[in-house]
Formats: sequence, structure tokens, C-alpha cells
Amino acid sequence: MSQQLDKGAPKDRYAKVYAIASGKGGVGKTTICANLGMALSLLGRKVLLIDGDIGLKNLDVIMGLEEYSTHDIVDCASGKVKFSAAAIQDPRVSSLFVIAASQSLDKSHLTPKQMGLFCHELMKDFDYILIDAPAGIENGFACAIAPATHALIVTTPEHASLRNADRIAGLMEANGILPKNISVIINKIEAHLIADSIALDPDDMQKTLALPVTAQIPFDYDVTASNFKKRPVVLNGRSLAAKIFVNIARTIDGEKVEPIVVKKMSFIDRLLNIFSR
Repeated sequence: MSQQLDKGAPKDRYAKVYAIASGKGGVGKTTICANLGMALSLLGRKVLLIDGDIGLKNLDVIMGLEEYSTHDIVDCASGKVKFSAAAIQDPRVSSLFVIAASQSLDKSHLTPKQMGLFCHELMKDFDYILIDAPAGIENGFACAIAPATHALIVTTPEHASLRNADRIAGLMEANGILPKNISVIINKIEAHLIADSIALDPDDMQKTLALPVTAQIPFDYDVTASNFKKRPVVLNGRSLAAKIFVNIARTIDGEKVEPIVVKKMSFIDRLLNIFSR
């Protein structure tokens, strides 16, 4: 399903390139990348999603597009194939394109310079380029942030995840991403765990972080179900998480929107939770 990109009329601005990163795995980074890309596309923006997690190849899978994937980011960035040969145009939203990660175990096949040049060539063709960075700070992370103008750091209400967020931000700033363009998404918030003091309170995390928090996203069964069905949850507008993803997309796109506050457990809720076990 690779398509020739319709460049349309000349644009007077370059794409914003977002690296979506985290210091540890399992925080929901790929899910956030997929849903933000879909939400921005539904707002009428032309969006490219790049899976930068060499060796794993998850982004096209959770979007249900793996059957269309014949080439990958290493093929594109190395010049082996043209963009049009590797880009998967989402059949549900024509303005959304995806480039899959390579399944090669040799992560040195892609360099930060290659990634930077590749994305720079496409910045006139898109409104947004979102790069799903691998967890950690090795070569894949360096490749993902090389072309980035902005960054979203995904964290969860855990001590290790919180500590890693500031570390990741420092590396991004050293790479030239302006501090004002770096923010945090706190994901997988579970009110009953916070009430039982076995997860960090997002409000306390926000005070600790030296970074602005773009959104707080609760654990949502609909997200798990959507990932299993390979269909981004934003296509289900009823879900709380879907509404938050749309809010994030509108914020990124320059709108002033009221943040959706994650409900905390009241004292009565906490008692009911204890006695229901």
C-alpha cells in the first residue's frame, strides 16, 4: 500500500519533528505515537510516523498496517529505496503515513546523520513528523532525536521512570532541542494505586519535574483493547484516553484547550476499593 506522496501546493513552513521518547520500556510510547499521529491527521494535518526502534518493529503492527510494510526506515534513510516505496498510507485517513522500523538486530545500520538528512528532506511535505524512539539512550535514541525540533518524554508514576525523564531531557537539550520544546506526558495513571501509596501522584511528579507536563493519561481498558485490535483508540471517540489524545493533538497544533483532569479517588472510593478485595 505504499503510495506516492501528494505534495500539493508549496508550503510556507516546515514540519515540526517530534521525538517521542522514554528512559525505560513499557511506558506506552508507541501507543502514544500512533494515537497522536492519528489525532493530528483527523484534524486535517499531513503526518508522517517513523518507527525508530530498530530490531523491534511495533508501530506498524499496533496500527494494523504490517501487511503493507515492504521496506523500512533503514532502507529509506540509507538511500536504498525512495520514500514512496516505504511509506504506508493509512487506508483510514489519507493524510497519515507510516514508515516501519527495520527488523535487523544491527542497530548501527542507521546513523544520526542519515536520519537527520532523511527527515530534513521531508519537512516541506508534512505538517508533523513523529518519531517513535527506542527506550534508553543508545544509538537508536541518538538517531531519533537527531532531526527533532520538539520532544515528548513519556513517563509513568514510578520512581525510575520519573528519574529518567530529567536525564532524557538533558540529552535532548545537548542535541539542540530547545528546552521550551520539551514536555512530558504522564501515562498509565491508576487512581487506586495512588490511593494505596504504591504509585506516585502525578501532581507531585509535576512539581518535581523541571519540565512542563502536556497531559496526564489514565490507564484505560479501551487502549489495551484497541492495541489488541490494531486500531488506534482515537478512532473510538467515547474513550477518555481518546479524548485526551485529541486534546494533546490540538495543543500541539497551537490551540488553547482545557486539560482533561484525571479523577482522583475520594476517601469513600478508597474505602470501597479496600473492602472490595
